Amino acid sequence: MTRRNYRPAIVLLIVGFVINSGFARGATLTFTDQTTLAGVNATISFTGNGSAQGWLAGGAVGDFNNDGWQDIYIPTGGTSDDRLYINNGDGTFTDMAASWGLTERHQGTAAVVGDYDNDGWLDIYVTSLGGATAVQQPGKHRLLHNDGGVGFTNIAEVAGVNTSNPSAADGWGGCMGDFDLDGDLDLAVAGWRQSSQSNRVYENNGDGTFTDISDAPGLSTMTSIQGFSTRFADMDGDRYPELLFVGDFGTSRYYKNNGDGTFSDWTNQSGTGLMGTEMGQTVADFNNDGFFDWYVTTIASNPLYLNQGNHTYTNAAPAAGVTNTGWGWGVVASDFNNDGLMDVSATGGGGSQRMDIYISTSPDDGQTLSFADVSVATGLAWTGPGRGLSNFDYDNDGDQDLIVFPNDSPVRIFRNDLSGSGANYLRVFLDASGASDVAPNGIGSVVVATFDGKTHYGRIDGGSNYLSHSELSAHFGLGGATVVDELRVQWQNGEVTILKNVSASQTITVAYPVGTPGDGDGDGDVDLADFGGFDGCMNGGGSDTGEASCVAFDLDLDGDVDWADFGGFQLIFSGSL
Repeated sequence: MTRRNYRPAIVLLIVGFVINSGFARGATLTFTDQTTLAGVNATISFTGNGSAQGWLAGGAVGDFNNDGWQDIYIPTGGTSDDRLYINNGDGTFTDMAASWGLTERHQGTAAVVGDYDNDGWLDIYVTSLGGATAVQQPGKHRLLHNDGGVGFTNIAEVAGVNTSNPSAADGWGGCMGDFDLDGDLDLAVAGWRQSSQSNRVYENNGDGTFTDISDAPGLSTMTSIQGFSTRFADMDGDRYPELLFVGDFGTSRYYKNNGDGTFSDWTNQSGTGLMGTEMGQTVADFNNDGFFDWYVTTIASNPLYLNQGNHTYTNAAPAAGVTNTGWGWGVVASDFNNDGLMDVSATGGGGSQRMDIYISTSPDDGQTLSFADVSVATGLAWTGPGRGLSNFDYDNDGDQDLIVFPNDSPVRIFRNDLSGSGANYLRVFLDASGASDVAPNGIGSVVVATFDGKTHYGRIDGGSNYLSHSELSAHFGLGGATVVDELRVQWQNGEVTILKNVSASQTITVAYPVGTPGDGDGDGDVDLADFGGFDGCMNGGGSDTGEASCVAFDLDLDGDVDWADFGGFQLIFSGSL
């Protein structure tokens, strides 16, 4: 049984934009290249040599100074300083790498974002093949500790995560997630070079250090993976995330989390790992059935592993028309046209291969999946050597933009210029600072939005898209809906926060429930001032329980302030006199 938390939720409204309502698929989707206007000027090129380096280029996005705007970190491969583009909030960025202490050149390959030490600031884990010279060497991975939004300090060696292979330079990115549900972020690292020590799992000790647990029961087959990307994701709804490894030459692995610190290699039983070469990955609920699915890029025929429950999958990609994204690398899933259906975008290998975007055209029956290639029509038919790919709303206008990390070619930002009616949205971030047993930023938690009589599922994801990482939000396209009837946050520790009648077209942060039940004004006392507040919220029919002043009175956490809460409030009020 799911535990219910009887503490009030605190909801912080960050920024909102009103978009006209209308028919759900009435909006026009267009992407424009804003790289130059945004002030982003970076090329990823490696100082070392070797054929595999042509496959590398990545980066990550995140709000590194906690100002409500998404920033960009780019490891450039060693030919120049890494870039840290801080968002100016006006559509432009400023490179602050030097002032933030990112001046040591290295052969950085990929990045993933997460607050590993629970101090409220996003840190960055960076895999690297060596220093600035052409010589490759192990031990150069970085764990960039965020020093309060003004700088980064590399503490990877002290933390014990500076190398994933002590005998060879390797590292194809990593992911963060809380596999043991202890409230801190663990780390999995992928390595492509064929070696018995290239893929690792590190358990967060909660004191700023990690322990290598790659020899944990069930993980022995990691030694055979030529890893490209990793992800922790709960695929069966038990809150314990599985470990999804995507690898080359038929080495992908699906590790079922047993919930006791061990895993089981479930690749064969699950029906995944079907393609000989799998490179990028993304997890989303494409058919809105409450189970998350797994889409993987390959050389020629991408699988969409549709979750059937009980860790079994069928490949829905051929029937859905979403198998071919060229020589696929990075891939993301998001609702780019805000119509309530999950779409896919992937980078191609370069040359004549273009970047692709597939918009879901699925009928609204929850059974059949179909997609349409709209790359040319939307202006996204770019043919550069794309590798990493991230989605983020860098201009806070309610639609998801894209940043592409190409190899030996300038990084590109494509702004989503969604226009017309029927493009409402809700963008949700989580604040788990009030819980000791929920990972920072709610990574691993599930966000469920019900509107227009249907339920949609999102999650806060710390996984790798292939050398790259997207923003830590759950984004819902609402189509013409102007209200989310119920927003349910299923925190990874089993607690649930419910908000009712949340207005559309805004970005919100839902905080883990803290405080005193009945204390609507947050002054620490349940007094006459709160009595009046309770009356106002109840007479409003609970329509404003998405506001901090009312959720304190929702004592049974059903999303409404009503007579069912009144008796409990009276007891609290009387006990406080």
